[in-house]
Amino acid sequence: MYIYLVRHLEYQNPDNIYPFHLPLNLSVKGRNDADKIANWFVNRTLLGIHIYTSPIVRCIQTANIIAEKTNSSVVSDQRLIESSCSNLQGKKWIIPHPWRAEEDDATRETRESTRNRMVGIYDEKVSQDKDCIFVSHGEPLTVLYYYLQGKELPKYLWNPAIGQQVIEKGDVVIVKVENREVASIDKIRLI
Repeated sequence: MYIYLVRHLEYQNPDNIYPFHLPLNLSVKGRNDADKIANWFVNRTLLGIHIYTSPIVRCIQTANIIAEKTNSSVVSDQRLIESSCSNLQGKKWIIPHPWRAEEDDATRETRESTRNRMVGIYDEKVSQDKDCIFVSHGEPLTVLYYYLQGKELPKYLWNPAIGQQVIEKGDVVIVKVENREVASIDKIRLI
């Protein structure tokens, strides 16, 4: 079986705020890029595949664009939601390193909490043994990606110096599962 990890695409954020759980819509570029990812699934005849998405608007929109082209069903699942950070949500980015302020904030959901919910949905879907797509956010998907590879997370996940270690907008991660074990993981850049 295969589980595909897809991060939502670019969203409208002209004021450069920390979005977390805010209902920000995909930008025109984000919609076009979601369409390209949908075409990738269509070109591989991955049709009618179950899509599980974060309940946040930018993920729902990404999932729906993929579902429309692949004739798939979309189910919202709270476990795929963005990590929370009540102290920063809706506030302007702290410059020069918005990622550092975000990751150091005391109100931010712990990586352990994020990992536990992501592993929970992953294990559930593996036990069902049906191909599926997870549409989520950078942090939850990257935490799961590290977990599945048996790697330790760095303190500053979003440090640009290690950018290739995270799931970026436009990446698709293909997790091949055999006998309930990870057989391979491939990250491809589509956008």
